[in-house]
Amino acid sequence: MKYLGLYFSGTGNTKIVCLKAKQELEARGHSLETVDVIKDEVKSLEGYDGLFVFYPIYGFNCPKPVIKYVKKIKKVSNKIPCVIMKQSGEHLFWNNASSLYLTSLLKRRNIVLHNEFHYLMPYSFIFRHTDYMAHKMRTVMEGLLPLDLDLFLKGKDVRMKRFLFDRTFAFVLRIQWWGGRFNGLFYKVKKNECIKCMKCINDCPAHNIRLKENGKFKFGYQCLMCQRCVMYCPKHAIKVGLFNSWRVDKPYTFKEAQFEKESHPRYCRKNYKRYFEESENRIAESKLN
Repeated sequence: MKYLGLYFSGTGNTKIVCLKAKQELEARGHSLETVDVIKDEVKSLEGYDGLFVFYPIYGFNCPKPVIKYVKKIKKVSNKIPCVIMKQSGEHLFWNNASSLYLTSLLKRRNIVLHNEFHYLMPYSFIFRHTDYMAHKMRTVMEGLLPLDLDLFLKGKDVRMKRFLFDRTFAFVLRIQWWGGRFNGLFYKVKKNECIKCMKCINDCPAHNIRLKENGKFKFGYQCLMCQRCVMYCPKHAIKVGLFNSWRVDKPYTFKEAQFEKESHPRYCRKNYKRYFEESENRIAESKLN
């Protein structure tokens, strides 16, 4: 089978999930052609057997670049299945609403949701997870994803549970799209620490950063708050506007590490515990069968 995979990845977590899915599909004799919704042109889905969509959850919603890309997709002549693989830093029930607008857009294009899966990957905003937690999240994701792919390939549909007023909830919190653009105007570069490597300008997916003639950095009105510029700045020289206390200054290595207590140990503690217990039990059971 030939599949198309759309992805948007701010700091790299979603791309890791996307490439893992590509690897697993190819190991099963299928193909996944990956498309970066920021860089690549809109493709026709005619001739593909299905669509995969990979995205990070921003403000309990699908990021705007994915929505903009999907709106440009032409309706296919015959219905094709869709699989959504999304990721976030916490396993809250409210994240289930993040795909509602996306799936309605896909449905109008004859692309029908069959499976939806949610994985934990470490935060790039709010606070930094420990290396131990980041490694654990990635390991569990890599154990779950092959099992989830097999469900799809065997024709077993998996959907997220709905909740009361979930569409309204997601619609209201879509303000993040505009809030990110507003907050982006307040990003600053600390002059004494910046080495003018231009990494932030070259890597910004929204092309929102430029260097003015006077040598100062200018942040525009297109910020996605993906945090790529902040996380990969080699000198940690970028201030995150109104939310500077929530910045995460460096990328995760995902290398195995000794147990270390989280900086916010009570944050979503029950949700993390349930996610890991249920996931690890499922992975262990699959190895016995």
